Amino acid sequence: MIRLLAQFGHWFGGSLAHAFGNPREEQQHLPPPIGVQPYMGERSRRGR
Repeated sequence: MIRLLAQFGHWFGGSLAHAFGNPREEQQHLPPPIGVQPYMGERSRRGR
């Protein structure tokens, strides 16, 4: 009986995670930004 309740809890948690989604996973599946983007890296000062 305890095993059945543990399996039910696992199933219920998985179904809730699927229904509401995971915000971190949704951020990974966004398309790249379109258009000109500001340069965010550091430029190295190198003499020519």
